[in-house]
Amino acid sequence: MDATQTKPLAYTVEQTLELVPLSRTRLYAAIGNGELRTFKDGRRRLISAQALQEFVALLERRAGT
Repeated sequence: MDATQTKPLAYTVEQTLELVPLSRTRLYAAIGNGELRTFKDGRRRLISAQALQEFVALLERRAGT
């Protein structure tokens, strides 16, 4: 697998909003209440691919899927 086919290990908030159909307000609420783990690099808030997968799994469980 070459570098063009690898998936990012972390996403910015903007990239996450493109991947998961949530509003910016809902995403920041999930961050604020601990549903979605993030980390900062300087001033940028990043979401690891693993944290995003766990968050989506949480939403699925809550939806009963």
